Amino acid sequence: MPTNPLVTVLMTVYNGAEYLNASVQSIIDQTFKNFEFLIVNDCSTDDSVKIIKSFKDDRVVIYDNERNLGQTKSLNIGLRLAKGKYVARMDADDVAFPLWLEKMVEHMTG
Repeated sequence: MPTNPLVTVLMTVYNGAEYLNASVQSIIDQTFKNFEFLIVNDCSTDDSVKIIKSFKDDRVVIYDNERNLGQTKSLNIGLRLAKGKYVARMDADDVAFPLWLEKMVEHMTG
């Protein structure tokens, strides 16, 4: 993970295994590279953590809640842990176009 990433991509997941592989891959494949990908696992009982850990990318950071807190509280935890100047929200069942972060950063800094 970059020590001072410009962007933190923040995702929460609770039993999102069905779509998680495609969602995480879409962030890994971003043309913009200066980001950390912080995923707050809200006590998933499916293969979500296994899927996340299958990505060998040092920008991916997993935080495991000690108990199920729900999305809002999990997002607040992620915001406290985020190292980026900007935070981009991603859902575990969404897929981002490859230029998503690049275009967003251009807009924010341009």
